[in-house]
Amino acid sequence: MINKDDIIKILRNVIDPELKMDIVEANMIRDIEINENKVKITIALTSPSCPLADRIENEIINNVKNLSGVDEVEVIKTTMSEDEVRKLFDKVKYRRIIQKFPKKNIKRIIAVLSGKGGVGKSSVTALLATELSRRKLKVGILDADVTGPSIPKIFGVKSMPYVLEGKIIPPISKTGIKIMSMNLIIVNEELPVIWRGPLVSNVISQFYMDVDWGELDYLIIDLPPGTSDAQLTVMQSLPLDGVIIVTSPQELAGIIVSKAVNMSMMLGVSIIGVIENMSYIKCPNCGEEIRLFGPSKGKIFAEKINAKFLGSIPIDPELSNACDNGIIEDYNNEEVHKIIEKIVDMII
Repeated sequence: MINKDDIIKILRNVIDPELKMDIVEANMIRDIEINENKVKITIALTSPSCPLADRIENEIINNVKNLSGVDEVEVIKTTMSEDEVRKLFDKVKYRRIIQKFPKKNIKRIIAVLSGKGGVGKSSVTALLATELSRRKLKVGILDADVTGPSIPKIFGVKSMPYVLEGKIIPPISKTGIKIMSMNLIIVNEELPVIWRGPLVSNVISQFYMDVDWGELDYLIIDLPPGTSDAQLTVMQSLPLDGVIIVTSPQELAGIIVSKAVNMSMMLGVSIIGVIENMSYIKCPNCGEEIRLFGPSKGKIFAEKINAKFLGSIPIDPELSNACDNGIIEDYNNEEVHKIIEKIVDMII
């Protein structure tokens, strides 16, 4: 006789690779029907487009077919509610054992993340760090975009780090922001960094552990776009206090950044809020706001992921000029400054 207890027991062998948890403990089993030698199992996935759905289904079928008397197994796939997903991710967060690096003498560590490139993530990182520094706070920037670093150029920092008593001493910008980046190490900053994931991960770990950051109020980590090894290293190994998501009004940017958001949630990293960059441009003659990329979607997106909407930053050619010429700390657009002040007030 086939019984449900035996089926549940064997289903504990089926592990969701992303959650690193068996599907029974993850509460993915919703129903088990037994009809003579046929078994029908209904499971709830965390997402309707779960890329591992077929793999989980095959493992269920293969495991249950090993039970005596089972000839046929059918798997019905449904999707968890948003509330169920959040509870599951909270559970994963507290049970997953990840070897975190120590917090050192840094009060808050915040990563700046985007789903795709070209949304101005590094310029937002620079603006936030500059405003924090203006408030007499001790700030550092870890440029984790190893293969496409831009932070040193934005700040006009060209000095190479040096080693003192076994620790890497990072260069300092003119207002006192400590900066560590791959572009400060390579001889020619125009040469590409063609490395596989493990090497990138090791460098990020070294930038955190082997650099003498001293006492900091804030360490801002500029992450590369996407959801690859660099992001995993930062979110799993570094003691983050949260991430700030940078997006733009384009629908595509919103869709892609959702992947980064889901990754943060799955790894148990809290989302501080959402910044919409390149939201609009002001007409220099009449002051009208022109939305080049369509209507603002930042607030809607923030509400969708149950996060704070931190603000909309307009397009400003002077900001691009400041970044290109390494004078971000001299940049002063009153409107942008007010927005950044508001954001900083929210994260302090």
